[in-house]
Amino acid sequence: MYGATITALLETTEGALTVVKDEVTNSYSIGLRTVNKLEWKNISEQLYLLLMSELKEQEGMRFPS
Repeated sequence: MYGATITALLETTEGALTVVKDEVTNSYSIGLRTVNKLEWKNISEQLYLLLMSELKEQEGMRFPS
């Protein structure tokens, strides 16, 4: 998507939960894509930043194998 940053929060074989920062419209949204459906909802910048912060924190965690 031109002018947008798309980040996957969760991905499974059935679909994905993503957040999008749209640089063109200066807006934020969350999307759920499954095999049968695609849904998007607008979210606030604060919620977007919180989700990105949590994702970054979790990516830094190390789990024992």
